[in-house]
Formats: sequence, C-alpha cells, structure tokens
Amino acid sequence: MVNILIVFFALQVADAATTVVALRLGGAEDNPLIQMFMSIGPLAGLILAKVLVLLIAFGCALSSRARVLRGANVVFTGIVAWNLIVIARLLA
Repeated sequence: MVNILIVFFALQVADAATTVVALRLGGAEDNPLIQMFMSIGPLAGLILAKVLVLLIAFGCALSSRARVLRGANVVFTGIVAWNLIVIARLLA
C-alpha cells in the first residue's frame, strides 16, 4: 500500500507542476471542480484541490482500498500525459 501511495503522491506533484506550467503558457483548466477551487487564486486553488485529493487517498489507504488507489493512479497518469501534450502544443 505504501508504494501505491508514493506513486499517487508523485502523480499529484506532477499534475500540479504540469498544470501550473500549462496555465503560465496560456492554457486553461478544463475541470469545473478545479476551476471552482481556482476562484480563490490559481495556485491556492490548485494546492487546496491537491490537499483534498491527498486526504481522500490517505482515507482510502486507511480503509485498505488499494484497488481504488491503483485506479486513481491510472487516471492521474493519463491526466499528467494530457497536461504534457497541452504544454507541447502551447510551446509549438
């Protein structure tokens, strides 16, 4: 379970970092929930969203829901890949 959480945490850092880069390059956040959080400020909203997601992940770990976390890791891997594609397009 610890390894799954480490990967989850790393993916959250990667998602936050690539989101910040994309926003600075002129990209926009498409997720309406994250947009709502970002209404308090782009970086503050992103940090708040990540803290909430990490709390949920720790709750899943404490309740032995490894399968949920593995699925979330797959989803966030796709999100980070998408962010990298957006960054590449914004740089082109």
